[in-house]
Amino acid sequence: GYLFPDTYLIPREATIDQVVSLLTNTFENKFAGLDISKSNFTQEELVIIASMIEREAKRAEDRPKVASVIINRLNLGMKLDIDATIQYALGYQEDQKRWWKKGLTLEDLKLNSPYNTYRVAGLPPTPISNPGLESLRAAANPVDTSYLFYITDKDGINRYAEDLDGHNENIRKYGL
Repeated sequence: GYLFPDTYLIPREATIDQVVSLLTNTFENKFAGLDISKSNFTQEELVIIASMIEREAKRAEDRPKVASVIINRLNLGMKLDIDATIQYALGYQEDQKRWWKKGLTLEDLKLNSPYNTYRVAGLPPTPISNPGLESLRAAANPVDTSYLFYITDKDGINRYAEDLDGHNENIRKYGL
């Protein structure tokens, strides 16, 4: 969560400690530039939220809306039900040769893990990715909506709903 994703010019002779220091210093500088005055969350909580936004919102315009859904659910005490937290907990998928499993199953959603936001209410214990600046901004300053649900359609477009009926309609309409 604190290794800032960016383009770096790293000397060949750099040690791992120097590389980690570079990435964490960049994170600290970027985070210090954020306006978090309207947020009720700690830095750690904002980074965890931003890490989920980073994985869940592919398009820039979706990040503040996904942030809104996460914060609305947290404020209501709802489980977050975020697929990316399950994917993180599952780890590397040898059969798919990838870290983020495609096609989660109902069995996956039963995983006994503090990262399983389908079973555990609240935030996961740590970030699940290294969020970029736009995800951090969205976590600190989400758009004000009544959305409680979203899905990502086959084209990578997020579809939002304020209630379960609307969410189920989006699932039906977008073939998920």
